Amino acid sequence: MSISYAFTTINETQIQRRRYLLDSYGQLAQWSVFFPLFAYQTLLFTTFLFHKFVPSSKGKTKRHASPLVSLFDEQSVTLKPSQVYRWNLFQWFLDQDVFLVVTSGWGTWRVLLIASAWTIWLSILAVRDTGHDYLHLTKRFGIIGASQLPLHYLLALKSSWSPISFLTRLSHEELNPYHRALGRIILIFFSLHASFYLNFFLQKSLLTKRIRDPDVILGVLAITIFLLLGTTALSWLRRRYYFLFFLIHIATSIAILPILYFHVAHLRIYILEATIIYILLIAQRNISLAKIPSATLSHIPLTNNLLSLTIPLTNSTSNISRRKFHPGQHIYLSFPTHQSRLRLNPFTIANLPQKTNQICLILRTRNGTTRNLSSIIGPNRTTITNIPLSIEGPYGAAAHFPDFLHYDRILFVAGGVGATFTLPIYKSLIARGLEASKMRFVWAVKNVGDAAWAVEDLTEEEMSGVEIYTTGGGRRVNPAGSGTPRKEEEVECSIELQQRARLMSDVEFSELGTARSSSSLSALGNLPVSVRIFQGRPNFSAIINEVFSANPDASPPTKLAVLVCGPVGMGAALRREVGVWVRRGKDVWWHNEGFDW
Repeated sequence: MSISYAFTTINETQIQRRRYLLDSYGQLAQWSVFFPLFAYQTLLFTTFLFHKFVPSSKGKTKRHASPLVSLFDEQSVTLKPSQVYRWNLFQWFLDQDVFLVVTSGWGTWRVLLIASAWTIWLSILAVRDTGHDYLHLTKRFGIIGASQLPLHYLLALKSSWSPISFLTRLSHEELNPYHRALGRIILIFFSLHASFYLNFFLQKSLLTKRIRDPDVILGVLAITIFLLLGTTALSWLRRRYYFLFFLIHIATSIAILPILYFHVAHLRIYILEATIIYILLIAQRNISLAKIPSATLSHIPLTNNLLSLTIPLTNSTSNISRRKFHPGQHIYLSFPTHQSRLRLNPFTIANLPQKTNQICLILRTRNGTTRNLSSIIGPNRTTITNIPLSIEGPYGAAAHFPDFLHYDRILFVAGGVGATFTLPIYKSLIARGLEASKMRFVWAVKNVGDAAWAVEDLTEEEMSGVEIYTTGGGRRVNPAGSGTPRKEEEVECSIELQQRARLMSDVEFSELGTARSSSSLSALGNLPVSVRIFQGRPNFSAIINEVFSANPDASPPTKLAVLVCGPVGMGAALRREVGVWVRRGKDVWWHNEGFDW
């Protein structure tokens, strides 16, 4: 059966029928998002009851606080080994980054598959019951696209108040890829709506007449704004000109609402819902803002561009001191008396605030916020006090991490200031009684002085699991032959999103060092001799093999966790090596912390 559409003339009764169908399918498109969420919650509840009332001979362990990562625990669910293997391999595939036509920015396969399924569902709703009415199809594309705007704004909410975050146990940076994917879907539907109308006007010779009408003018303005927003949100453009993207994103997200509101009356219910969500978003971010009257900014010795920002948690800052901090979370900062008033970028908390009654941030000076902070302290001073600032947060996926005490082996890998994410988690596990022998902390820095801020505060027990690799200064080791490894700009964790640092490359890494560099050790001063420092890049293949293999006096590890925060190339190289063991049947929990938004 062929599907064809025509410019049909319909009577008043048919117009009313078309209006009814347009409104009905628009509402269905909006509220149908709760169907999979409800099914997901039902599955979680059923799994919980199964775990609670069905005994397991192997005992029960907590697998993950974010059930989207894994729903089944091989030690508490009766599954055959082959089923467990296929499930783990499928989960690993879903979390793999997508590269289409050698371009990134599409998120993971999980995001792409969910977005594709949602696009197919919305497409079905767009064509169903439209008959052969061309204008009905054209209008349906517009109302289906508009129906997704409230959800689109809801996915941008940075708050535990978000119902989507509550239902999925995902933090805002984990939901952000879905926010971007839904934005692309909305753009597709609005583009089809505009293209179909343009074709209608041309076919009927109505373009010169209708282009002067207010509804058409507003429609053209709206699609122009959406195309501008979609273009500036392209990953390569967003990374290179992040501040420009941020300003355009904020301005257009506000401007589009009144334009669509006055475009046609039938969209107003969705525009009002999106407006309410946006107002609540702004209100929540400002209500949760904690004002700090006095923070301390210092240059970190032995480094060229590292700053330390110490924020006290006292009675005067009770608004934030009462909040629960999880190791590995991040906050947003603004400085009312200086240039950096906008809360643009996340900064990872480098310590355990509840233990020290202060927040410590380690910042690498680049452009934007960190450059402004560096200008505050100036070249002639090492420390400046009494800096007023405001804090928003904490945020982060770390609030939903599993209980790592139940894992056999844990590997932490950090590049540069990426250790601000991994180090607090590592230290908190040792404080909770986890043996350092079950963990391995690999840290690559350009110069050994870049690690001094952390190493000086480590205890002997914490030091025993730490390995520091210096990748700058002296001769680089290149196992592939002579020459210098190629460099690539990568986005760092805990620093400004739009800045990229040449910390690592994704080429073959050098062999593990067997002796410490005396020049590197002297740069650190009087540190414990147990500090293990190696010259060159870490050999991830050898490290993964050692971590994942059995010790001579122990059984093979079955549950392993890998946490990484560093340049994109480093995370990709590490994931390739871990993937080898996943395909061999290892149960691996993986997290790559990044803010590539």
